[in-house]
Amino acid sequence: MEPIRVLRPDLVVVDWGPMTLSVRAWAGGKPRPVMAAKAAAHALQLLAQLADFQHYLKLDVLDLPRRGRRPAVVAAAAEACRQVALASGVRLTPLAAVAGAVAGQVAQAAWNLGADKVVVNNGGDLALRLALGRRLLVGLPLFPGGPLGHQLSLRGGDGVGGVATSGWPGRSFSPGVAEQVAVWGADGALADAAATVLAGACRVDSPRVTRVPARELDPNTDVPEFMVTTHVDALSDDEAAQALAGGEALARRLLLALPLVGAHFSVSGRKLVITRQAGGGLLARRV
Repeated sequence: MEPIRVLRPDLVVVDWGPMTLSVRAWAGGKPRPVMAAKAAAHALQLLAQLADFQHYLKLDVLDLPRRGRRPAVVAAAAEACRQVALASGVRLTPLAAVAGAVAGQVAQAAWNLGADKVVVNNGGDLALRLALGRRLLVGLPLFPGGPLGHQLSLRGGDGVGGVATSGWPGRSFSPGVAEQVAVWGADGALADAAATVLAGACRVDSPRVTRVPARELDPNTDVPEFMVTTHVDALSDDEAAQALAGGEALARRLLLALPLVGAHFSVSGRKLVITRQAGGGLLARRV
């Protein structure tokens, strides 16, 4: 099977090894499959670069030198995680932002070819490029594959270049109990790293929560001793409120410190949305 397939004029898919990624590009209101396919080919180059830096990507980001020759995708992941680690106090490796960084690099490739609207989906992490006047509606599920819990109406110029999700049921390793945390902000890598730490902040210790060391799930993980949530029974109202409070507190810190626009939390059916307002303040709503 070819790694790159044009499924529709507005949908190109990359399926190769660990990568499953889609690229959609438009210009002048029309889908541009050639632009999308060329950007998709760049994704395969990024995959090869990441393979060469496997060891580097598993190191604590605060221990990494900020100078030195690195592929742009590696540098983007490391810098996003460095910013989030400093703002949150949570230790990270660049792997926490790799999916978002790849999506961002691919989206930029399509944009550089002349697209005025680009959507790249890398395993649920989105990178977006919207020219002024272009719009996009993004649905955020309550949990992976579940019904929508929130919708984002985005416009070119609103400061959103990425939307990323994390949570215990997905592919992420999380110590938290959130079914889903979504973050939207300036770029995909930053949103990816922020979603990771915010999902982990939605934490509660309860007999209803099962956790195991990450090494039991993946012997090659970069965080072998990290306790990962593998099952959550229905939480009590107090437990869900405690988990949401932890996520909200950290979200406020990150939204004030970094170019992030908003976050959406889903914990045992309870939802919270927190967004940056035009005047710079924050608005939190339980919905």
